[in-house]
Amino acid sequence: MKIATGESRLESAAFDFVELLEKRAATMRGRPKRVRTRARLLAAAAAELRARGYGGLTVDGICAAADMARGTFYLYYTDRTKIAVAIYRMFWTAVYQLRPRLRGRSLEERIRVTNAFYLALYARNAAFLAGQASLVRDRPDFAIWHDQMNHRWSLVVAANMPGDLPREEKVLRARALTAMADEMLSNIFTARTPSLRHWADHPERLADSLTAIWTRVVIDVGES
Repeated sequence: MKIATGESRLESAAFDFVELLEKRAATMRGRPKRVRTRARLLAAAAAELRARGYGGLTVDGICAAADMARGTFYLYYTDRTKIAVAIYRMFWTAVYQLRPRLRGRSLEERIRVTNAFYLALYARNAAFLAGQASLVRDRPDFAIWHDQMNHRWSLVVAANMPGDLPREEKVLRARALTAMADEMLSNIFTARTPSLRHWADHPERLADSLTAIWTRVVIDVGES
């Protein structure tokens, strides 16, 4: 799905994570064998997560996809949950590192472009992201890590909010906005909630609606 934003940089930034890992594994020639093997396992496991979800992820499936023996897998990971945690942590770290940074642009434009980026990201990684909810229930340590990432992002948003609201209230509003956007995009693209999934076919309108909500809270309320 293409998001009509007019920002070619944004389109390339909203990556397909499974494709990104596969390309990374394919460009490991000359690196130490352990590095190449780990990259192949990660790429294979990410592809399995996209195809089968976390519930269908198995060591046998990962090894078959990577064309490796089970014994090789256990040299790197003790079980399927460990590699799944590693993959989803890599995904969200990449999101944080590759998100649009539009220094010098207006706050309203930064909100619009960032919303379009996250919308495109969910659309391109919907099947892969669908397995995350099950992993969160299975691995509370990953849930804590993901919460810390969301809080870190909320601190960035709060730091850019205008107005004289106390810092802790700005952070709370940023967390609320982040949770709203994550829940909405997850319902539309990963859970495919019947009452909302049709919005996947209207990315421009969806981006406009999310931007209007963020603008109202971040800019309008901050300046009141």
